[in-house]
Amino acid sequence: MSSVSDCIELISPAKVNLMLSIHGPRVDGFHALTSVVVALDFGDRLMVRLSSNGEDELRCSDSSVPTGIENLVLQAAALFREAVEQDVYFEFDLDKLIPMGAGLGGGSSNASTALLAMNSLMNEQLSKETLLKLAAQLGSDCPFFIDPRPSLVRGRGEIVEPLESALIEVLRGQPLALFRPDFAVNTAWAYGRLRERAPQSYESEAEALARFSAFEQTQELGMLLFNTFEPIVAGKYISLDCALTEFREKGVRCLMSGSGSCCFAILKESALSSSHMHEICRNAWCESVFWVVTTIT
Repeated sequence: MSSVSDCIELISPAKVNLMLSIHGPRVDGFHALTSVVVALDFGDRLMVRLSSNGEDELRCSDSSVPTGIENLVLQAAALFREAVEQDVYFEFDLDKLIPMGAGLGGGSSNASTALLAMNSLMNEQLSKETLLKLAAQLGSDCPFFIDPRPSLVRGRGEIVEPLESALIEVLRGQPLALFRPDFAVNTAWAYGRLRERAPQSYESEAEALARFSAFEQTQELGMLLFNTFEPIVAGKYISLDCALTEFREKGVRCLMSGSGSCCFAILKESALSSSHMHEICRNAWCESVFWVVTTIT
């Protein structure tokens, strides 16, 4: 066994869904979707080093994050070890900034970033295609983070197509504000509510692709913003609905990301300053509100 380095540190970026259209359940138990996903200049930091202890170990700055085998990082390590067919083990130190249960893809990003780091430590033994297959085994959001360029994501999340360069340039550097109340949304619950309200809760793939086509033609980001989950989640968490409604009434383009509870607002040409928006969030959720200003990478 040889390695380029004994230790590597990588940024594990958050993501938002500029569009998230859920089409309905598939025969494999997952849901079919069409989404436009972008990574952010905000995320966790993951340090990975080779271990001589004969086992994987995960340490995290956030004590509420589980560090056992239920964590996708350790599951990624097990899959990686099987793929390279070597008894190689790793230590992971995760500086956690992305909140859990937020719809920002934190756990998925951590797992895929771990795959990238382990592969780097092991002299790039696995191809990008193999890493994508391993990521798909870990979760529907994971493949995007193997090469987190702004992408159209389809299937159950495993089909990742980077956008055309002209569209990437439209999105690159766009400033966003992330805001989230001090509660998480259970993704399984959100999908369950979609099933209960079927078929009205779902959108067809044709409708989603038409929205994406309109964005391609106009390059107007506002044409893209849509999230199937938002009515479901906002219907239960009224304060979330109130904040989004107030922003929209004041001319701010905003949306919930993923299955929530984190939302984002587009700051470019916004009718409100970021400080005013932050004040509205504090009024809704007190000082416990999560608030980050970042950009699309």
